[in-house]
Amino acid sequence: MATRRSLIVIGVSLLALTALAATGASADHGSADEYLNQLNDLRDTEALTEYTELDLARSQAVVELQTTEEFDGEMDARMHHLLNAILAFQEAYATAQDDPVASVDHADEAQRHLDQLSEAGGETYAGLGTVALERFYATQAEVLYEQAQQAESTPRRLELLNASVRAFDGAGESERFADAQLERDQLLAEYESDMQRHDALVSDANAYLEGCGAACEGPTDYVLSGPFGAVSEYTAAMSAHGDASEAAAIAEEHGLSEDASGAAQLESRAFTAMVSAGAASAILAFLYAGLLVAVAAGVVWRISVWGSDVHTSALDEIVTPLEVDDA
Repeated sequence: MATRRSLIVIGVSLLALTALAATGASADHGSADEYLNQLNDLRDTEALTEYTELDLARSQAVVELQTTEEFDGEMDARMHHLLNAILAFQEAYATAQDDPVASVDHADEAQRHLDQLSEAGGETYAGLGTVALERFYATQAEVLYEQAQQAESTPRRLELLNASVRAFDGAGESERFADAQLERDQLLAEYESDMQRHDALVSDANAYLEGCGAACEGPTDYVLSGPFGAVSEYTAAMSAHGDASEAAAIAEEHGLSEDASGAAQLESRAFTAMVSAGAASAILAFLYAGLLVAVAAGVVWRISVWGSDVHTSALDEIVTPLEVDDA
């Protein structure tokens, strides 16, 4: 279970990237006029106004489209990847505040288009776009890192740290990338270890509770069931209670409310079994004590009777002076 949790945490961003192809804004291949219209529509948008490098690439592409004599396949590829890089960047910019993890996913999509743009002969456009993306990555990396420090749960903190690692990498900040990556990896290792411990504790507690029978129903039911193994039952219930309590503490430490709630329920059931077995143990101890007192009283009585008989017998054997004279 711990491994599955960690894979889900680290895999969230990769899954989001896969989904972008279906949900993110993108443009198909088109004619020169179609590219020209779409690029002109992007003029003065908020994202390009702030990140002027991409707007410069856009305006240079507009000039190229307006002045070209032949719109061939290579130019089509360049315009296709430039346009889609800008559209992906706009998605990244739009989601930067509300969903910074998805924002980095969109930025990665923009970077992939810029890489393909460079391969298609658009190195100048790609270079301008990369400068804008690096600035954006640097900003988002710090935002994500700060949010990770304030995250309420370890899975969320890992998700944010993982996104910040990718953003620092995209920004080319090697030192910050290495530090964030180390922090993420150490936290992930600690989380996996703790959750393995949590799962083992829950398993042990469940193993006892599945067979606790009347002890888990309450003191009355357990006492009436003839609990002659109450002492061993109490020991087992106490162990299960300790396991569940520790599991709940681990879950709470990592902000896992559902896991903490589940462990708390096990803890409550184990406590009921402890009370039942404890009450039965007390009753049995009282009965045993009463039996011992009765046996001891019987022995004392027999000794007392025996002593009295011995004393009487001794008195009968004493010869008095009167008895001698009479003789």
